[in-house]
Amino acid sequence: MKWRLFALQFATPLLAILFGVLIASIIVLAIGQNPLDVFGVLIRFGLLRSDSLLSILFKATPLIFAGLAVALSFRAALWNIGVEGQFYIGAFTAAYIGFTLKGLPIFIHLPLTILAAAAGGMAWALIPIVLKLRRGAHEVITTIMMNYIAAALILYLIADVFRDPSQVGTPRVRTPEFPPSARVPSMGPLLELFGLTGPDANKVNWLLPFGLVLCVVFAIVLSRTRFGYEVRAVAFSPLAAEAAGIPNARIQFLMFMLSGAVAGLVGLNDVLGFFGYLDIDFPKGLGFLGISVALLAKNNPLGVILAALLFGFLDRGAQGVQFFARTPKEVIVILQALIILAIVVAYELMTRYVRKQRKREAERPPPAATVAAEAGR
Repeated sequence: MKWRLFALQFATPLLAILFGVLIASIIVLAIGQNPLDVFGVLIRFGLLRSDSLLSILFKATPLIFAGLAVALSFRAALWNIGVEGQFYIGAFTAAYIGFTLKGLPIFIHLPLTILAAAAGGMAWALIPIVLKLRRGAHEVITTIMMNYIAAALILYLIADVFRDPSQVGTPRVRTPEFPPSARVPSMGPLLELFGLTGPDANKVNWLLPFGLVLCVVFAIVLSRTRFGYEVRAVAFSPLAAEAAGIPNARIQFLMFMLSGAVAGLVGLNDVLGFFGYLDIDFPKGLGFLGISVALLAKNNPLGVILAALLFGFLDRGAQGVQFFARTPKEVIVILQALIILAIVVAYELMTRYVRKQRKREAERPPPAATVAAEAGR
C-alpha cells in the first residue's frame, strides 16, 4: 500500500501536466498550428538558452517564497489568500529600513531589511488570524479584504509620503534608492563559473538559495519534528488533536504567522535584488500565483521548488512561443490553468481512492494464522 501510494503521488502531477498539454494541443490545432512545433519552441527557447535559464531562476525566486507561504497556511488547514497584501507590506517595510538607515555595514543593514520584510508580512497576517481565532471570522474573507487595504496603503505611502524628492515633477513614483549595504548581492560571478553568462546573470541573486534553504528547513520541520506532527494532527482532525492535548489555536496561530513572515519576503527579489527601490509599478500578482504553486506542489515545501521552476519556465517559454512560433502567449496561460485544474481534480480522485483502499483493508478479515495465534494466547 505504501509503495502504491508513493507511486500515485509521483504520477499524479505528471499526469496532470500531460492532460494540460493534451488540451492545449487541441487549442493549438484549433487555431491552425502544429502542437509539436509550438511545444518544440517552448522547450528549446525555455531550456536550451542560457539567458532563458537565468530568467527562469529569477522568475522562480519570488514564486518559491509565495508558494511556501501559501503551503504553510494550507498545511494547518488555513486559507491564507492574503499573501499578496502581506508581500506588499513586507516590500514596503524592507524599503523603509533600506533607505532610512545609512552608514551601516552590509552584514547588519541587509539582515535588518530582510527581518523588516518578514515582520511586515507577519503584522499584516496578524489581524486575520486573531479575528479567526477570537471571533470566528473566516480567513478567506478577511485576507482578501486586507489585500485591497494593503494595495491602497502602499500606493499612498509611495506616492504621497515617502516619494523620492529627486523624482518630483517626473512620471517616476518611487521611494529613494537604497545604499549598497541594503542590496542583496548578485549571483552573477558564481553563475559564470557554470557557463551561465549574459545580462540576466546579474538579476539572479542570493535570495534564490535562501528560498531553497527555507523550503528544505520547513520540509524537515514539518515531517521530522514534534511540531510537524502537531500541525498534521490539527489539520487532519482538530477534535482528536484537542483531545490529545494539542493546542489547536496555538498551532494555527504559529503557522499563520510563519506564512505571513515568508509572504513578506516575496517582493525582496525585485526590491532588494534588482531595482534598489520600491516603485509604484512593482510586480503584482505574485501572491495569487503562489496559490497555484502551492496547489501544484500539494503543499509540500520541496515540491514548491519544482512548481515554481515550472511556472518560471512556462512564463519564459510563453515569450518564445509568441515571438518564434507566432502563437498567442495566452495558450501558455491556458496551459497553466489546465495543469492547476487537473492537479486539483487528480489529487481529489487520489484521496478518494486511498480512502477506499484503506477501508477495504480495514474490513478484510485477518489471516487464519493470525486468528489461530490469538486463540492460542
